Amino acid sequence: MEHTAFRCVECKVISVFPTLVSDGRRCLECGGYITPFGHAKVHGKRVSKMTIDVEVNTKQLDKALKKADKLAKAVADLNMEINILGNE
Repeated sequence: MEHTAFRCVECKVISVFPTLVSDGRRCLECGGYITPFGHAKVHGKRVSKMTIDVEVNTKQLDKALKKADKLAKAVADLNMEINILGNE
């Protein structure tokens, strides 16, 4: 039996349905509209849910956030000095 892979327009979840009975289907996750994007091969037992653990290294993001905090404090200090000078 042929299958078609579909991607949800709203949540981007990928679903696979038998090609002959795929008309009118909606996303299994959010109920949104799905669009076909290719043929799919189904191997083995059907899986209804899949969980993927992702580990992310945030060192660069943490550095950037610290720099942004320092910049925000410097801008706030400059604004305070400008207001003081403007009131003199």
